[in-house]
Amino acid sequence: MKVRGWTWATSWPVVALWASVTLLVALASLAALFTPTWFVRHSPSPPVMFGVWAWCVGGFDDQRCAAVGQSVSGSDGALPSAVWVMVGALYGGGGTLLAVTGLSALVAPVLPTTHARAALAHVAGNIQAAAVSLQAVALVLYPLGLGSPFARMQCGETASVYAAGSCELGYAYMLALVATVLAAYCPVLARLVTYKDYTDYWSNLNYM
Repeated sequence: MKVRGWTWATSWPVVALWASVTLLVALASLAALFTPTWFVRHSPSPPVMFGVWAWCVGGFDDQRCAAVGQSVSGSDGALPSAVWVMVGALYGGGGTLLAVTGLSALVAPVLPTTHARAALAHVAGNIQAAAVSLQAVALVLYPLGLGSPFARMQCGETASVYAAGSCELGYAYMLALVATVLAAYCPVLARLVTYKDYTDYWSNLNYM
């Protein structure tokens, strides 16, 4: 008698973990993207903070902010638009892809077959791998803007590409970095959504 060796099965705890992690890192990525504290200068006063699409001058009581390419009232300089707009597009695109795949992971329980869930996880996992790559490239490109006249004006003449001068890393850049590192686990979890179940095989062997 021929005994089938295995069948495909769905790991529901992995599905739940995959969807949760994907959505959390997507939200963290998008929150970091829109927070203008990728680099911060605390002194001399007033403090200055800048991110991908906006920068701010002053404390919480009298803070003034402006978007890319605009100068803050009463301050010199404007956030450079070339490199950092590209960073925003790459990192934001990666975060959006993660959010879409996270929502698609929530569809897995309503799919009728294990093969359909495996196909969904395979496609979503590949998209997530591409999203993580986009975010990693964006994080590497962002410090290129530190060599701009704006960065040297705000962070001192010692500021240059990959050297922040008197500025320091802000929490938004660190949040973006941590979110990208955690997002790298999402394609791995997608591969573990389905697995080979040998239960029937061993049960039949024991019966024989």
